[in-house]
Amino acid sequence: MSRVLPAIGPRRGLALGALAGLLLAAVAQWRIEARPVAHADIHPLLYLPSGKYLKIATLGFDGLAADVLYLWSIQYYGNYQIADRYRYLEKIYGEVISELDPRYLDPYLIGSLIMTSEARDPEMALRLLDKGIARNPGVWILAFEAGFICYDTLRDYVRAARYFDTALQAPDVQPQVHRLYASMYEKAGDKRTSLKEWSEIYDTAGDDYVRTVAWNHVHDLRVEVDLADLKESVRAFTASVGRPPRRLREMEQHGLAGALPRDPEDREYAYDPATGAVSYRGGLILAR
Repeated sequence: MSRVLPAIGPRRGLALGALAGLLLAAVAQWRIEARPVAHADIHPLLYLPSGKYLKIATLGFDGLAADVLYLWSIQYYGNYQIADRYRYLEKIYGEVISELDPRYLDPYLIGSLIMTSEARDPEMALRLLDKGIARNPGVWILAFEAGFICYDTLRDYVRAARYFDTALQAPDVQPQVHRLYASMYEKAGDKRTSLKEWSEIYDTAGDDYVRTVAWNHVHDLRVEVDLADLKESVRAFTASVGRPPRRLREMEQHGLAGALPRDPEDREYAYDPATGAVSYRGGLILAR
C-alpha cells in the first residue's frame, strides 16, 4: 500500500524521531523476548500504547508508524523461540496497527492468517476481519477471507455465505466468490437457494468452463429439489385420499400439486404406485 508522506518540519522531525525510537524499541523488544524474563508474569507487549494514542503521538505519521509496527510484527510472530508470542496477538493487530491506519489492508489479512493458522483461534481472526470490513466498505477481499475461514476452518457454511454475500456487494469482486457463495447454501442444506444462485451463475457465465461447472450443479440440485417436492406432494395426497396416487398426474387432478416438474433431460420422473416412491431415471453428475 503506497504512502504519501507530509512535508517535514520541526514537528515532523520530532515525529520521525519518535518513530525511530519506536523502531529501536521494537527491535530491542524482539531481542529481549528471546531471553528469559525475570518477571515472566509481566509481558513487555502489555506496555505498548494503544493505536489511538500512537496516532496522536506520531503527529501525522500514523501510516508510517503502522508500517513500522506491521513489519516488526511479522518478524516477531515468526520467531518460534518466543513461547508466548500469541499472548497479545489481538492487541497488536486489533488495537494498535489497525487503529493507527484503519485502511491498511495487509495487517488485517496477515494478522487473521497468523490468528487462524498459527494461534489456532479463528474467532479472533474473524473479529479482526470484521473490524476491517466495517472500516473498509466495498473492499471484497476482507469479507472473502472471513468467509473462507468460516468455510474451511469452522465448517460454518451459513456464516460463510453471509460473508461471501458481503464480498459480492463490492464492485470489483472476483467471479469465483459467487460460486463459493452458491456452494455454501448447498453444503448448508438449502438446496433451493443454492439452485437459484447456480442458475444465475449459469445464465451469466462468460466462458464455457464456468458455464459447465454451473450446469453440473444446476442439474443435480434441480433433481434434488424436484424429487423433494414430488415426495411431499405424494405424502400430502396419501394423507388426504388414503392411498398413494395411481400416477403422478392424479395429484394435479385433485389439486394437490401444481404443474409436475420434468427432469433436466425433459422426462417425467419415475414413479412406483405400489410404494409411492419417486425417483430420477438418470444419474447425478457430481456423484459420478
